[in-house]
Amino acid sequence: MRTILCRSTLACSLLTASVAQASPLFDLGGDMGSTAGQQARVLPEGSGAAYFNPSLLVEAPEGLTFGVVVLTQQIGLTLDGRPGTQFAVPTGLENAGHADNTRWDNYPIATTLLQNGRMKDALHAPLTPRPRQGASTGHQTHTYEMIGLVTKFFDKRLAFGIHGLVPNGDFTQMNAFYNDEREQYFSNSLHPELYGDRLTALSIAFGAGLKLSDDFALGVGATMSLKAIVGAPTYVADTGNLGNILVDIKGSVKVALSPHFGASYKLTPRWRLTATAHAPEKLELSTNFTFLLANGLEQASGITFVHDYTPWQLGAGSAYDLIQEREQTLSLVGTLLYAKWSDYRDRHGNAPTPSYAWGDTLSPSFGVHHRWGQTKSFLDLVYQPTPVPEQTGRTNYVDNDRAGVDGGIEYQFTVWGTPMRVGAQAQVHVLIPRRQTKLPTPTYADGKNRTPELVKDEVPDDSQISGTPVKGVNGLQTNNPGWPGFGSGGAIITAGLYFSVTP
Repeated sequence: MRTILCRSTLACSLLTASVAQASPLFDLGGDMGSTAGQQARVLPEGSGAAYFNPSLLVEAPEGLTFGVVVLTQQIGLTLDGRPGTQFAVPTGLENAGHADNTRWDNYPIATTLLQNGRMKDALHAPLTPRPRQGASTGHQTHTYEMIGLVTKFFDKRLAFGIHGLVPNGDFTQMNAFYNDEREQYFSNSLHPELYGDRLTALSIAFGAGLKLSDDFALGVGATMSLKAIVGAPTYVADTGNLGNILVDIKGSVKVALSPHFGASYKLTPRWRLTATAHAPEKLELSTNFTFLLANGLEQASGITFVHDYTPWQLGAGSAYDLIQEREQTLSLVGTLLYAKWSDYRDRHGNAPTPSYAWGDTLSPSFGVHHRWGQTKSFLDLVYQPTPVPEQTGRTNYVDNDRAGVDGGIEYQFTVWGTPMRVGAQAQVHVLIPRRQTKLPTPTYADGKNRTPELVKDEVPDDSQISGTPVKGVNGLQTNNPGWPGFGSGGAIITAGLYFSVTP
């Protein structure tokens, strides 16, 4: 009866998995429902193999796993002070242009208005202050429900599994932000690029493993990649009164599988080798706007947001039993993970500029895993170099090298003839402090931008209003929140409890 229940639960879970996509939470925390920890690509300890290496499902213990996980991210950002008022954007430039009377490509907000806002008066509507770094993210605490399932068929040569983390509270957060001076119109702040809202998405993976021989197994799995398309046809009766508009909505959601693969081979009874490959994953949100005016003019625009992007990842791992006895086992485990971050797309679907292109990374991890009787314990170390180069130019991608330690303990027991496991795990990831200093931006009297990858001069030197040159705009004026430099660092701490029952 218990076996039928487990297999029925798996079937239902596979049907409902179409509403979820994997999140970077898996890669940060490893398998938090077993003692595999950060070595889930190598060790067959739990349902996490469904994501990390599905070939290990044939050796993972069968059963249902339930747990709870708490994660707090405390990522701090500090901005260098602006060195003088000559770098501020002055007021009254709404009607300014170049010396040849052409308009600028974009118009910044006066620096003092951003900092202090504006009270309502006879000529102006109120403006809410947007002080620099006044709305940063990176200090949040999240809780998740964990569920896992492993079930086997055909004399345990074929195994299926599912592994998921379901966030409590907000089901998924999607916070887009620009990584340059355009963010002045929104939060006017910097935000962690690879954490923050990326740690809130519903994460579910499922996989299957097949034992081809006593020593060799292959596996395949998938996570869901979603693309939501939302159109908002809008009728504007009066462009001077945008509070009086008519809006419709048209939406659809498309689902695609993001596959991953795994292989496991026992070179000797003590020595295991593994290999994994994970295809890119992302959550896309396409928004299309159509504006119809009372005079019959119609214009359209749109943008595609990309969230939770994870690139191609290729892993190789090894586990060797230094001690292999009936009463105890002591294993040394290591993994090397390659990630193709050079293909990264940020939340607005943009690739970093060529001079500041992201780099691919190699992330090593090493662990000691021990079993004594019915008790298992482990300690893992992991290092994740940042793919983000020094941000000396226009962009402000915030990221750091990360070093982490992960430890846990598990106890196995039997109640009424039913094997059970209970375990606890905790990990700390330190974002190694990093400082960024912007390069000086050369400016030119003709107002042309010849260094587009450096901090943008938002007020061209040839600026004029009604034929009169604007004074005091020579040199650089910018509201880029990351200029003239910034620093980042902090920690991510995770703890979890889980319980597993085997049919």
